[in-house]
Amino acid sequence: MGTLNHIRVLRIGSRVAAAYCSKLLRGFGATVQAMATPGFEPALHSPEEMLWFEIEQGRLDFDWQVPEAADVLHRLLESVDLLIDARAVEASDPFGLAAAALAQRHPRLITCRISSFGLSGPYQHYQAEDITLYAMSGLMHSTGHGQREPLNARPRICELSGGLNAYAASLMALLRRGRDGIGDFIDLSVHESALENYETAIADHLHSGAVPRRNGDEHGMVPWRTYPCADGEVAIVGGPVRNWVGAIEQFDVPELLQPRFADVEQRLVNRKAFEALLRPWLASKAKKQLFLLGQERGLAWSPLASVCEVLADPQHEARDFFQDAQLPDGRKCRIPGAPFRSQVSRWRNAGMHEQAVPVPVPVPAHGTEQPVAAPLQGLRILDFSHDWAGPHAARVMADFGAEVIKVEYPGRVDSMRGGYKQKINGFPRFWQLHRGKKSLTLDLKRPDHYEFCRRLVAATDLVLENSRPGVMQRLGLAYDTLRDIKPDIIMLSMSAFGATGPYAAYAGYGGTIEAISGMQALTAYDRGGPRYRIREMDVLNGIFGLCAALTALFHRQSTTVGQWIDLSETETSCWLIGEYIAMASSSGTEPLLVGNRHAFYAPQGCYPCSGKDRWVTICITSNAQWRKLAGIIGGKELEQDGRYATVSGRSTRHDEIDALIGTWTCRQDCRSAMRILQAEGIAAGAVFNAQDLSQDEHLAARDWLQTVDAVRLPGFPFRFRRGGSAVCTKGPDLGQHNDSIRALYGDLNTDDLLLPQNLGTAYEI
Repeated sequence: MGTLNHIRVLRIGSRVAAAYCSKLLRGFGATVQAMATPGFEPALHSPEEMLWFEIEQGRLDFDWQVPEAADVLHRLLESVDLLIDARAVEASDPFGLAAAALAQRHPRLITCRISSFGLSGPYQHYQAEDITLYAMSGLMHSTGHGQREPLNARPRICELSGGLNAYAASLMALLRRGRDGIGDFIDLSVHESALENYETAIADHLHSGAVPRRNGDEHGMVPWRTYPCADGEVAIVGGPVRNWVGAIEQFDVPELLQPRFADVEQRLVNRKAFEALLRPWLASKAKKQLFLLGQERGLAWSPLASVCEVLADPQHEARDFFQDAQLPDGRKCRIPGAPFRSQVSRWRNAGMHEQAVPVPVPVPAHGTEQPVAAPLQGLRILDFSHDWAGPHAARVMADFGAEVIKVEYPGRVDSMRGGYKQKINGFPRFWQLHRGKKSLTLDLKRPDHYEFCRRLVAATDLVLENSRPGVMQRLGLAYDTLRDIKPDIIMLSMSAFGATGPYAAYAGYGGTIEAISGMQALTAYDRGGPRYRIREMDVLNGIFGLCAALTALFHRQSTTVGQWIDLSETETSCWLIGEYIAMASSSGTEPLLVGNRHAFYAPQGCYPCSGKDRWVTICITSNAQWRKLAGIIGGKELEQDGRYATVSGRSTRHDEIDALIGTWTCRQDCRSAMRILQAEGIAAGAVFNAQDLSQDEHLAARDWLQTVDAVRLPGFPFRFRRGGSAVCTKGPDLGQHNDSIRALYGDLNTDDLLLPQNLGTAYEI
C-alpha cells in the first residue's frame, strides 16, 4: 500500500511543474484528479510528453462558465487533502481560491499555488515559457559557449525544479497538518524554485562581486569537463582529489606528474599545458575504456552517453530501472521506474491500475494557528553528506525547522570548504549549503567517538549520506546497525549509481552524472555541435533527496515505521528526461536537438541587446502573438506579411525572422525589451546574471534575499502562509558545535578533534 494512499489530490492546470508534482504524488499512492484551467492552453504537445507527465492521472471534466461553478468546486474541495493550483495569476478571485478565503472555508485543506513568478511582485503577471524562466533564473547565462549567445537547456529544468519543490512543500505541509490539524497555502514561484540551481553562483557574487558567465564548460577545477575520445566524448574530472595522484601514476602519461600539475591550483594555472598532454592520450582510447580506467582507480569518470546508449546501459538493466509502457497512439516505449527505492515506501509503476481504497489516518482536530511550529520542527538529522547534492537536501530541511547536525571526519572534510586551511571557514558556497546547520567533527575510528555517535543516532530521526556503497558500513553505521539502535530511524543513501549493479562502487559528481545519464546529450546549439552542461545537476538531485526524505518521514508519521532509501543520482537524472527516454525507445533514434528554438512554436530564440553580453529571449506561442511582435519590430508591413502568418511558415523562415528580431533587440536594453514585449502578453525574458539577480526589483519586492550573520544569501524555493522558514545562521565553522553537542549527549574528549588548527597546510577532500 502506497505511502500517500490516504491522500486525495485535485490538480487545476496542466503546466509541467504541476503535472510533475502530481506524478510523484500519484506514484506514491495518492488519488489524483486533474482538471483543465479556464482558457486552457496545453503545456504538453507530444505523445511522449503526455505519457510521461500525465500517465494514469484521473481527468475531471469541469465547466468553469456555469453560474454555480464556484459552489461545485468548493464541494469538491471538501473531500480533498491537497489542491495543486496552477492557474495563471489573476487580479481577481472569482472562484474563492485565494489563501484567506480557502483558510476560512476549508481550514484543513493544503493548497500549493504554482505560478511562474509568484503571487506578488512586478513580474507576477508575466508570461513565461521554459526558455523565459531559464533566462531569468541566471542559468542560461552560464550555459553554452562564451563567444556565442547563451544556450537554453533542452530538459525543462525550471519547471522540473518547480514540480519537485511543489512535492516537497506539499509533504512538509502534510507533516505539519499531521501534528496540528491545520492546512496551509503554499506560494511556489517556479522562478524562485529554479534559482535554487544557481545558489552557489549567487552566494559567491553576494560575497565577492564575481559574475560567472559562459566559458564553454571550462570548470574552476582541472580537469573537470568532457573531452573528445576515440569514439565520442568522456567526462574527465580530477576528483575525488585525494585519489588523483595515485590514479594518474598508473596511466601512461608520466608528464602529467610534473610539479606544475601537482595540485588543483597548479593545474588551473597551467590548464593549457596540462590539457595539451591529456587530450592526445584520451583521443587514443574509447569512452567505455576510459570510464573503467578512471573508476577502477577511484576517479569519477564517465562516458558522454546518448539517450539510446542510456537505455542499453548494463547498470540500468541490472537494477531493472526502465519499464515497459504504451504511448497514447499505441506505440511501445520504455520509461524510468521509481525515482528512489524503498521496500516500505512503495512506488506504483505504470500499468498498475489498481487504486487502493483510501485508508483514513487520524488527523488532529482543527486547532488555533498560535503558536505555529515550523513544518519540520522537532526533527533531528545527521548529515554525513558532502559536496553538493546531499548537503542541499539537508539545507532545505534546516531552513524549514529541522535540527541538522553536519558530521565531518578525517578524510571527509567537505570539499565545499575549499580545500585550503586558511579559507576553511570562509567560502560563501559553504555558508549557503550548510546554513542553519550545526558542525560536529568526529573520528569514528576511535571507540569513544564511535560510541558517542551511537548515542547521537539514538536521538536522531534521519541519517543522510552520499558516499559510495560500503563506506557507512565500514564506519560501523550501516542501516541495520542504525535500526538496532533506533528501530524507526530513516536512512537516506544518495550514491552516484545506487547500492546494486555493476557500477555500484563507482564514484560520480554532478558533471559526470549529467554525462552518463543522457542529460548532457540533449543540450547543443545544433545537431553536429558539442553538447554543453546545464546548471546544475547537483541541486536537482539534492531536491530529489529532499523528496525521498520527506516521503519517508510522512510514512513514519502515519505508521511509526522507519526505512532505508536507496537513491541513485543517475536514475534521478534520468527522471528529468523521461519524455526523451520514451522518444528514443519508441523510435530507436535520438531526440531532436533544437538549440534555442522550440519543437512546436516559432519563433523562439535568444537575441542580442545593447551592451556587452546582454540578451533577451522571446517565445511566440500563437499567431496573435506573432502579429503583435511583428508590429513592434517591423510595423504594419511585417505584421500583414502572409509568409509569416502560420507556425509552419515561420518555422520555415526562422533564420529570416531571427535576423529581423535581432535588428530590433540590438538597439534595446535587455530589460526594456522584456518589459515592452511582456506588456503585449509575449513571453520575453532578459538573460540575467548573478549581479542582475542580486539587484532584481521583483526579488527585492518579494524579500527573497536573506541576511544572516552580516552575510547575504539566496532565499527559499517556496513560502508557506503559516510561515516556518528561516535562515538562522550561515554555514558553521568546522567543529563549531562540538562542545554544545557533547554537553547534550555525553562526555567526549574533543580537544584533538578535526579542527583547523589540527590540519596541515592543505587537507584531503
